[in-house]
Amino acid sequence: MTSAKRLLVSAALALGLALPTVTVAPVNAAGHPGGTQTAPARGYASYGDAAPGVAPAGADRTAVYMGMDGEVIPRPGSADEPGAADQPEEEAAAFRCTPVSGRDNPHRSSTGVAVSGHGWWDKGTCSNNRAMVWNCLYEWYTDNTWRRKACSPRKELAPGGGSANRTVARHNCDNTALTSWRNHVDVDVIGEWDTAEQPYRQADVRCRVF
Repeated sequence: MTSAKRLLVSAALALGLALPTVTVAPVNAAGHPGGTQTAPARGYASYGDAAPGVAPAGADRTAVYMGMDGEVIPRPGSADEPGAADQPEEEAAAFRCTPVSGRDNPHRSSTGVAVSGHGWWDKGTCSNNRAMVWNCLYEWYTDNTWRRKACSPRKELAPGGGSANRTVARHNCDNTALTSWRNHVDVDVIGEWDTAEQPYRQADVRCRVF
């Protein structure tokens, strides 16, 4: 600040005048200015003040999903996801099969202090017997965002599930406060055009990740 500016500020303070305020553009979790966040929905924290917690009833109506770098991402399995509109709707309706997307509730791992979730598949209306499967864990924050915290590797699996035919996503806990988690699973049947849903199971788990 220059000497002239210091004198103006001092004079304004002495006279009890209000100084102009400067609004700083928000940054996202990756530190990029401008951010990907909008104003918080009524009743929820701001992005900067948000913390993990237990999702209240009705929160899903306005919830937003975020990736691991703090960027807003399409809701898993929605029509806004990349590749979801690669084929015309009429053609998709005629040729898509629907696999069974197996998933369990997010839960405390039996080994260590960690949250865990699994993914698997079954044929449903599909014919082929191999699929690429993966699952991701999302933690709820008080600005009504579901933030991705862990994903399994993509794995080629036979249908049916079981310990040899499933994926696992896992993240160590920072503490054991009760927190809402979602486990989304994605199934891509090899050699067939299948539907794009990524269903989830939600549970409150004594595991919190910051």
